[in-house]
Amino acid sequence: MRHDQFIAGTSAPDWAPVTRRLGLHTLFQVFAEGAAARDTSRTLARDEIQELKRRGFGALRLHGITLPELFALARDLASADPNIAHVFRNHFFAVESHLRTPGAPFSAKVLKLADAGAMFGVAFSEAAGGPAGSRDQTPGAELVPDGTGFRVSGTKIYSTGNLYADHLFASARTPDGVTRQFFISTAAEGVGLDDDWDGFGQRLTGSGKTVFDRVRIEAADLYDLPKPDPEAPFLYAFTFHQVYLTTVISGIVTRILTDAIALVRARGRNFYHALAERPADEPEIQSVIGRIAAHRAAILGVTDRAIAALDHSWSRAEGPDAHRLSIEASIAAAEAKVVTDETAATLASLLIDVASGSGVSHSRALDRHWRNIKVIAAHNPRIYKERVIGDHLLNGALPPTGAFF
Repeated sequence: MRHDQFIAGTSAPDWAPVTRRLGLHTLFQVFAEGAAARDTSRTLARDEIQELKRRGFGALRLHGITLPELFALARDLASADPNIAHVFRNHFFAVESHLRTPGAPFSAKVLKLADAGAMFGVAFSEAAGGPAGSRDQTPGAELVPDGTGFRVSGTKIYSTGNLYADHLFASARTPDGVTRQFFISTAAEGVGLDDDWDGFGQRLTGSGKTVFDRVRIEAADLYDLPKPDPEAPFLYAFTFHQVYLTTVISGIVTRILTDAIALVRARGRNFYHALAERPADEPEIQSVIGRIAAHRAAILGVTDRAIAALDHSWSRAEGPDAHRLSIEASIAAAEAKVVTDETAATLASLLIDVASGSGVSHSRALDRHWRNIKVIAAHNPRIYKERVIGDHLLNGALPPTGAFF
């Protein structure tokens, strides 16, 4: 296999018949060709995501794709455009959650919608009532009784992917202070989706506000998450989110190596103090390409280790080792994040080094790799993960039970 095939190809062979039938890898290549232009013009990826819905991308887990295979596809999509890959994070977690209880009426409804091509978003983080991620997550949005149903008003923030979603999982509180979950169409009257996300990276993920303005909620739209058994060990379900985000960054790193090789090969002249006429023959440049390639391999390795640990723990979630395996998966995800976040940002800088003056072109948008990496990495920063890993190894302390662990 040629090295350019290895780089520009997937993190796994085109193994699954369903992905060949859907033509996903060819589609991802088309996405990659337009990624820089979408970033510089801030053009939302509506057409691209609609095409993925049409081809059944969001329902792959309902049709024989394993969890590690899903993550491999997410990596390939992130290599093409990490905005598009990130948009599906909450959707895939919703599908995974309801695959555990396919016979329950609400889960059956969700899975049927997913199989029909619907995409899901979430609206939980509050603009008021405590900062996102705080321990106090009592919703500020309020459910007001209205006949046989309710009206909900409130504002949610960090609504990743909601601009592209068809249905939302959201939370609000009743007048007596009880938190309830509800499921609502994004087309419902009073649902507002704002593209006001001003992050310097991941600009196209639709991570702005979701506004509910007296939205009608029928009693049948309310649902409650199963209450955990206080006697049962805690299982870290949100490890999925962290592994997914790290997988997206690993996809960006693959694109960095692809871009680095293409740029050096295209350069026809070198600096006057260089040792070779052709940049591709320059020892220093060859060394940097080798460094990017080696560190990329390490990132893929540690990320795949976390994926395997998550898959192993979820496949034994009902067994006697469920608690131990869940903790191991959470720690493996944290270790992968610490390694990947720091290393990937460095590789994004090295890309500019080998690109020389052509690397700072606005239209090439090579800076988007660093920007996207840093924004994704900002989801529960690695400095907190480092402490948790150390405390666990030294003192046997358990990871936090909140999101992203």
